[in-house]
Amino acid sequence: MSGASPSAAGSRRLLLAFLGGATLLTVALVGYTLTHRRPAIPADVDHAVTDTAQCLACHGPGRPQARGPNHPLNDQCFNCHERR
Repeated sequence: MSGASPSAAGSRRLLLAFLGGATLLTVALVGYTLTHRRPAIPADVDHAVTDTAQCLACHGPGRPQARGPNHPLNDQCFNCHERR
């Protein structure tokens, strides 16, 4: 007779499945963090800006080059975008 009861074996399988999933999620998040690059600010004269107000003059709501509908509503441009 084996030493583990059916409920203990099921609990062990559940724990191993949970730990395996947590490990895969951790590896995926670390990989994304190490390889993700923030969107670049174009390196032309029109984008030689130093603060968010300058960005929103063209990219704010109702402006000529307004942000698209899928862009986050965050008005802190330099938290996401970077110069390269």
